[in-house]
Amino acid sequence: MDTEDQINLNSLPPKKSFWFLRFLKRLFIFLIISFMLIAGAGFVIGYYYQDEVKEYVIGELNKQLNTEIIVDGKDIDFTVIKNFPYASVDFKNVKAMDAIPQKNNDTLFTAGVISLQFNIIDIFKENYWVKKIAISDVDLNVRIDEVGNDNYHFWKESKDSATASFAFSLEKIDLKRIRINYKDKKANHTIRLLVKNSTLSGNFSDEKYSLQTNSELFVEQIKIDSTNYLRKKNILAEVELDVDNNLPSYKIRDGKIKIEDLLFEVFGNVVNAGNDPLVNFGVRGKNMDISSVLSLIPTKYKGKIKDYESDGEFYFDATIQGTVSAKQSPQIVADFGVKKADIKSVSDNITLKSVTLKGHYSNGNKNADESSMLTLQNFSAMIEQGAVEGELQLKDLDNPSFNGKVKANFDLSVLQRFVKIDTIETLSGKLNINAAFKGDGKSLSSGNYENVSTSGDLIIADMDLKLKNNSMSFSAINGDFKFDNNDLAVNSFTGNFGKSDFALKGFFRNIMGFILKENQDITVEASLVSKNIDLNELLANKEEDAGAKSKYKLKFSEHIDVELNSEIGHLVFRKFEATNIKGLVKLRDKKMIVDPIKLSTMGGTITTSGLVDGTDSTKLLVTCFSDVTRINVTRMFEGFENFGQSAITDKNIKGMITAKVQFASVVSPELDIDLDKLYAGVDMTIDNGELNNVESMKSMSRFIELQDLENIRFSTLKNQIEIKDQVISIPRMEVRSNAINITASGTHTFNNEINYKVKLSLNELLSKKAKNAKKENDEFGEIADDGLGRTNIFLSMTGTVEKPIIKYDSKSAIQNVKQDLKVEKQSLKAILKEEFGMFKKDSTLSTKKSPGEAKLTIKWEEDAKAQPSGKTDKKELKKPKKEEPEDF
Repeated sequence: MDTEDQINLNSLPPKKSFWFLRFLKRLFIFLIISFMLIAGAGFVIGYYYQDEVKEYVIGELNKQLNTEIIVDGKDIDFTVIKNFPYASVDFKNVKAMDAIPQKNNDTLFTAGVISLQFNIIDIFKENYWVKKIAISDVDLNVRIDEVGNDNYHFWKESKDSATASFAFSLEKIDLKRIRINYKDKKANHTIRLLVKNSTLSGNFSDEKYSLQTNSELFVEQIKIDSTNYLRKKNILAEVELDVDNNLPSYKIRDGKIKIEDLLFEVFGNVVNAGNDPLVNFGVRGKNMDISSVLSLIPTKYKGKIKDYESDGEFYFDATIQGTVSAKQSPQIVADFGVKKADIKSVSDNITLKSVTLKGHYSNGNKNADESSMLTLQNFSAMIEQGAVEGELQLKDLDNPSFNGKVKANFDLSVLQRFVKIDTIETLSGKLNINAAFKGDGKSLSSGNYENVSTSGDLIIADMDLKLKNNSMSFSAINGDFKFDNNDLAVNSFTGNFGKSDFALKGFFRNIMGFILKENQDITVEASLVSKNIDLNELLANKEEDAGAKSKYKLKFSEHIDVELNSEIGHLVFRKFEATNIKGLVKLRDKKMIVDPIKLSTMGGTITTSGLVDGTDSTKLLVTCFSDVTRINVTRMFEGFENFGQSAITDKNIKGMITAKVQFASVVSPELDIDLDKLYAGVDMTIDNGELNNVESMKSMSRFIELQDLENIRFSTLKNQIEIKDQVISIPRMEVRSNAINITASGTHTFNNEINYKVKLSLNELLSKKAKNAKKENDEFGEIADDGLGRTNIFLSMTGTVEKPIIKYDSKSAIQNVKQDLKVEKQSLKAILKEEFGMFKKDSTLSTKKSPGEAKLTIKWEEDAKAQPSGKTDKKELKKPKKEEPEDF
């Protein structure tokens, strides 16, 4: 034997290797034979037993069903091949009706395939125990009506299913393409979701077993009341549970739930899962993208979040521990926070950078809102050159107590572009705040804000503000404010609004209560200095509407109490202008009091005390007492818009007036005067006066040359005039000039209806001219010589200003006319009671006699109580001297 043959012999495998190959060959043959035997047995069972198995299974199912199941017999199959090594009864195109007693019930579900799978060996033993269920292509409609009746209890409870020859001994459930529509009308809940794939594995019939679930879902909608909490979200769930049916209890060994890109870990256990379960459950999220977290916020609460993009990390760790029942709540604890987040305004490309926040929540030792606490710590962020930091703690979320701090500096233009306040068109300037605040919830809920504590400073610099739909803008606003417990001290607050300017200094009392809760009172104690105030601009509601008309709107809040010392250089309202205005303005109980104010206007001065009563929201009662000194009459008529009449206007009258005026009127919130409710009493003296081109004088041209009546000059005119019920009552007055004296009395309505008695006293020259020019004076009228070289002509004027009726009066008739048109002796308060029905039970308004001025004194309720009964000061118009009847 050569060398090569020797090598080949040595390379042969040992005998042990031949034995292994023979073993594999025999095993393979055994498996083939076993498979053929089982397949053959399955074929035999399927062929010989299928009718028996189907009939038995259908019979047992019908015993357990509580509703009608519709399935065609040809759609029921028994097979041992399809789900080998399990035999199965497959129901196709199944339809189940609502499990309700009504006949006109709807469809509970339809299913493409429901497969009940059995162990083949059990079938030989005639034990039809369902080991697996596979369901696919289902539309399930679960409904609960308004009173709580449901439609889904289609399966009867079995009292002894464990020993029956037909039972569910499940080890696995497979679900595919299960569409669920859940509608609870009683609770107003709606759930629509698709179970794409779901597998539940475990020995479900054992008392203790391990359950593995793996599910892929698509949530179309989860809606509670009117809020969508999840919409169009993909969910993956992988959970391993230990189940103990004796307790019963569930313990999560490993749980992961993924909503879109957010991964949550779930852990814990539930004991006594049937009634009043004891839970120890937790959810944890780590390193979650903040934008994905925000995407889970219900649309209802998103607001403007959609206008922002965010980037950063969000985390939270929450646990629920304790008994869940109608009488007891578990303890809830959660820690959460944000790390290095950026929030970007999409439209303006402004980013709030490096946002950091750490938070903690607990419902406390009582496991309820009253013991709950929310803490936000280490909050900080930057925005361009500005920064903000702060912290906040809330206790008792039923009546929240708060304790917080904030420190920030902002460029207001950047802040406005980032936040986008809807009512602001433009905003610029700087804001700097460093403040702390603290308050007790129970005190706040009862309206007691004395325990509110604030401290710190707020500074506004060079702020300009323009509101939308308003033509007026604020500019050069600067403020230095100090928080002082419940109050705000205004060290300085200056600026311009439109054509007006202001400089304010003082205190806002109870400002925290006013801000934090409705119907709280605020008291303002301040001084105001202004160079110019344009009330036309301030009171106009100038909404930039097509063809919209500017409207005034004046209303007072019952919760605002103001005491304002004012010093105004110039003020304009409609056609009225005034300078050097100084005085005290008060606002209390919806009443504005001016007590007193002195101003320069129309070439003279006015000192006035007054009240604007806004108690009735539909109207204002305006009353005032004024001392007028050396006012230019022409400018006065112009400034007060001719007092709402046209008989004598600023075009017709000249002179300097000194007067005492009582005025009252009802005015609408739009400042339109109710002429039926207007009263004025004027005790006046006019020096160096002129009446020019007065229509009522021109109408006497029939009796005297027109040129003699066009311009009447006089040195002094004294009278007391009353305006009431739209009637101007003029007692006897005498206009003396070197050429003609006119004595007249009568009434003149706002509709220009007149009723005058007139005596014309002409000097010798005019008497001759009148006789020569108007010969009818001798023919139709009585012309008398007064013994002083003057000739008297007696006339009556009725009709209207436009169409006067002028007649001669007989001397004897005029001699019997009494002076019944004098102003009555009465106080303004009595007039208000009589004419307006005001102050019938009110002692807050009284007037005092003063040698130099008429002053309005406002007595608040406490003052009225302190004043002795019956001692009421009154201000009266000066009573005219009693005179004998005088013939004209």
